[in-house]
Amino acid sequence: MTKRCYPLSIQISTLFVVLVTLVGSALIAVSYYHSQQLLTTSAKELSHENSRKLEAAFSQNASPVLTTLDFMAFSHFVDQGLPPQEAKNWFAALSLVFKRNQDLIALYYGNNQGDFTMIRPLNSAESRKQFDAPPEAQLFINRTRMDGSSIVLFVDSELNTMMTRQSHDNTYDPRERPWYIQAQDDGITRLTEPYSFHFLQTHGVTLSRRSYDGQTVVAADFTLNSLSNQMARIGYSPDAKLALFDHQFRLLAEHNTGMTVSDSDQQTKQKLASGIFGSIANRISSQTLYTTTHFASDEWSVTLTPVTLNEHVHLLLAEATPQKALLANLLSMRDQQIMVAIFLLMGCFLIVWFTARRLASPLENLVVQTDNIARFDFQKTRYPKSVIKEVADLTQSIELMEHTLHDLLKLLRETASNQDFDVLAKTITHQSYIVTRAETILLYLYSNECQTFTIAANHAIIPFKIDINQLVQDTPWLLSELKKGELVHLTRDDNILRKHKDYLFNSDIYLFPLLNRHRQLVGVLNLSYERTTTKAQLDKHAFLREVLSFAEIAKDNIDKMQQQKDMLNAFIALIASAIDTKSPYTGGHCQRVPELAKMLAKAAVEDHHYFPRFTMNSEQWEELNLAAWMHDCGKVTTPEFVVDKATKLETIYDRIHEIRMRFELLKMQAEAEYWQAVAQGGDPTELQQQLDSTRHTLDEEFSFVAQCNIGSEFMRDEDIERLQQIARRQWKRTLDNRLGVSHLEQQRYPDNESLPVMEGLLADKPEHLITWAKDTQPAAVQQSEFTLKPLDVQYNRGELHNLSIRSGTLTDEERFVINDHIIQTIEMLRRLPYPEHLQNVPDIAGNHHERMDGKGYPRGLNEEQLSIPARIMAIADVFEALTSSDRPYKKAKTLTESIAIMTQMATSGHIDPKLYVLFLETGVYAEYAQRFLNTQQCTEVDIGEEIKTVKAFMKAQF
Repeated sequence: MTKRCYPLSIQISTLFVVLVTLVGSALIAVSYYHSQQLLTTSAKELSHENSRKLEAAFSQNASPVLTTLDFMAFSHFVDQGLPPQEAKNWFAALSLVFKRNQDLIALYYGNNQGDFTMIRPLNSAESRKQFDAPPEAQLFINRTRMDGSSIVLFVDSELNTMMTRQSHDNTYDPRERPWYIQAQDDGITRLTEPYSFHFLQTHGVTLSRRSYDGQTVVAADFTLNSLSNQMARIGYSPDAKLALFDHQFRLLAEHNTGMTVSDSDQQTKQKLASGIFGSIANRISSQTLYTTTHFASDEWSVTLTPVTLNEHVHLLLAEATPQKALLANLLSMRDQQIMVAIFLLMGCFLIVWFTARRLASPLENLVVQTDNIARFDFQKTRYPKSVIKEVADLTQSIELMEHTLHDLLKLLRETASNQDFDVLAKTITHQSYIVTRAETILLYLYSNECQTFTIAANHAIIPFKIDINQLVQDTPWLLSELKKGELVHLTRDDNILRKHKDYLFNSDIYLFPLLNRHRQLVGVLNLSYERTTTKAQLDKHAFLREVLSFAEIAKDNIDKMQQQKDMLNAFIALIASAIDTKSPYTGGHCQRVPELAKMLAKAAVEDHHYFPRFTMNSEQWEELNLAAWMHDCGKVTTPEFVVDKATKLETIYDRIHEIRMRFELLKMQAEAEYWQAVAQGGDPTELQQQLDSTRHTLDEEFSFVAQCNIGSEFMRDEDIERLQQIARRQWKRTLDNRLGVSHLEQQRYPDNESLPVMEGLLADKPEHLITWAKDTQPAAVQQSEFTLKPLDVQYNRGELHNLSIRSGTLTDEERFVINDHIIQTIEMLRRLPYPEHLQNVPDIAGNHHERMDGKGYPRGLNEEQLSIPARIMAIADVFEALTSSDRPYKKAKTLTESIAIMTQMATSGHIDPKLYVLFLETGVYAEYAQRFLNTQQCTEVDIGEEIKTVKAFMKAQF
C-alpha cells in the first residue's frame, strides 16, 4: 500500500484542526463529565429532599395522632371505668380528632386480659355500608371479651347510641397482634410495617403504645394517603415518576407510574421488572442508589432513597426523572459552546492555512534541490540560501549532512568489509587523516591484562616519539580519564609534556578512547597537530568520534568472532579428546589425525605436479581443521565394549570364564561318575583310565576353545566343525537362569522352562539375540544414500556364533555397530548450523571410509565424487590407525609394515594414489613418524621402491 504524502501547509493546518478539535472535544467531554456528575448529584439530592418532604408530611400528619395516643395512655377511659357522661365527652373528643385527621381511620385499645375496644369513624356512605350502619351513624364502636361476647355500638353526631348489636362468636385476641406485641413499657409509640387495610383498600401503618400502668395498649390505624398526596406535588417535572415501597417492594403509593396500589404482589413485580424502575427493583441500601436507564425513547435518572418514618420503620422512595429535564440548562450551554468553537475554528484555520503556505513555499524549493540525498547521490553540492532564518539554517545543516554522509558511508564500507583487525586499524588511521588532516595519527591497542599499550597502526607524517606507556605511568589521571571514555586534550605547554618538549613536534595532542560494549578501554587514537587547531578541524572531531564508535563496534565484533572461533575450536578439541578418552585403546586418534591431515594438505597446496590447481584459503583451512577434529565424533554412540573387544566372547566382561566353569563342572561330573561306578563294584583301574581320558579330552577341548577366543588366527572349516562337536557336550543346569537379572534381560528368556535341564557346552540361545529396541534402529542408514544397512538384530551374543568368527573378534552385528559411527558422524555434523564457508564439513569428515573405486562405505562414493580434502582425510585416518600403538586387537605396526599396507591399498582402489605418492615424496610420513611414533616403529623404508610401485599402477590406469 502506497503511503500518501501531503504538503506542509495541509499538514500544519490539519494538525491545528486536530489539536483544536481534540482540545475542544476534551473540554466538552470534561464539561459533559461534570454535567453527568452534576446530574447524578442533582438526582440524588432531589431524591433525598423528596424523602425528607415525605418524612415531614408523615410527621406533621401523625403528630395529632401521637398526642391522642398519649392522652389515651394516661386516661382512665381505657380502663372502662368512667361514668357515662365522661365517656361521652371522650367519644366527642375522639370524633373531633377523626374529623381533623383524615388519615386516622381507627383508634383501639386492648388489655392484658384480652379485652378489646375499637372506635372507627363513619365519614361516608361507603364506610357505613361496609359495617351495615344506620344512615346517620358517625362512630363505630366495637367491644369484645375473651369469653366470646362482642358488642357493636353505632353513635350519631350527638353521640347518642343509635343501634346496638351483640354476639358471642368473638375469636379475636388483641394480645396476638403485632401492634400489641411490639408495644413496650418504655412509653414510646411504635409503628408497624406498612400493610394493606382490607376495608379501605389502601395501605397504612398502626401506631401503638402502652398505658401508664402497663396493663393496656392503645393503638391507631393511620393511612399513607398523605404521603401519596405529597408525592403528587414533589415531582421535579410533570413527567417525573414516583413510587413508595416497603422493604418487600410492595407498592404503598405512586405518582404517574402506571402501577396501582390495588395491584397484587405478582402484578407489581411484573410491572417493576418491565417498567422504568427495573434497574433498582429489589435492591436495598441505607444510601441513595442512582442508575440511568433508557425508557420510552428517553434517558432517565432513577434513584432509590430510604424514607425514615421512625427508627423502626423505613420505606423506599423510587423516583425517575428525565435527564433532559435535569440538564436542560446545561445542554443549552453546551450547544452554544459548540457553535462558538466551530466559528472560532474556521477563522483560525484560514489564518493558519495562510501562514503555513508562507512557511512551506521555501521548503518546497529546498526539497526539489535536495532530491539527490533521497537517491543517496551524495555529490557535495552547494545549496541555495533562504531569507527565512530557520530555513536557511536547515539548508546549511542539510548541506553539512550530505557532505558528512558522503564521508561516513565511504568509511563504513571500508570498516564493515574488514574482518582482520590489522586491516581495520590501518583503515581507521587513514580515514582519520582524511577527516581531520592531522599530521600525526597513531592507533594504540590496550591490554587490560598487561595494563600496557601497543601500536596497532601508524599514519604519521610527523613522528610521535613519546612512549605512551611511560606517559600514562607518569600521569595516572590520564589513564583514568581514558577509561571513562573522556577525550583528553594535551598542549605542548602542559606540565606533563615539558620533559618531552625536546622531541615533541606537535602543538596539540588529542587522545580519543575506544571502548568495547562493556565500556572497557580497548584502544586509543592519538591525533596530533603540528599547528594550533582551527575551528573547522575541531568541528570534525565530533564526526570522528562517531566514526570511532563504528570502529569500536567493528573491533568488538572481530574480537567476539575470534573468541567464538577459539571457543568452538577448543570445544571441538574437547569433544575429540573425550572420544579418545572414552576408550583407553584409541587415545590420541582424534588428535593425531588433524595434524597428519594438515601436513598432507600443505604438501598438496605446495605441489604443482599432481595438484596444480588445488589451493586453500583461510576459510578452507578452517573447514579442513574442523572436519579433521570431528571425523570420528559419531563414535560417541559406539559402545566401548564393542570398540575395545579384545576376544570373541568379550562383552562387558570376557565370557570365556563361564565356559571354563562349565568345563570344570564336566570334569567334576566325570569324577563323580567315577566314584559312583567304583561304589557300584566297577574295576577301579579301568574306571581311573576312563576318568583320566575324560579329563585330558576336556582340557584339550577347553584349550582349543580358549585359543579360538583369542581370534589371532584365521578360523578354518575344520576348526568350526570341531567347535560344533564340542558344543554338543551337555551339562545339567538346575537353577533358574532368570533369577538375579534385570527386568529387560528377563524378557529375552523363555517362560515355560522346567528344571533341571541339559544344555550344550557351547550354545546359541534365543536370549543371546538382542534385538533393536523401539526407535533405536538407526533410521539414517535406511536412507537410500547409505549403502551400509543394519542387520536383523543389534547384537548376537551366541557363544558358538562368536567363537566361529573367521577372522578377528567382531561379529557382523558388532562390525555394523562400529561402522555405523561414520553415519552417525555425518548425521550429527549435518545438524549443525554452519556458515557458508563450512558447509562441506559433514562430507569431508564423513567420507574418510570411502574408497577410490566406490566400494567403501557408508555411501559408496568413487574418485570423482570425493573432494581432495576428503581423500586427504582417508589417508590420514588409515596411516594413523596402522601406526597406532594402542589398539587392543593388534600390535603396533612398524613404519615399514604400514607403508607396505598403504601401498597395497593405493594400488587396489582404496586410497588416492597421487596423494599417497605425494605423501611419500614430500616426507610427510617421516615427519609424522618423528613426532608421534616410538623408536621401535621407525624402521627403514625403501620409499623409492614403494613410489615406483604406485606410479606403475597409476600409469597402467591411464
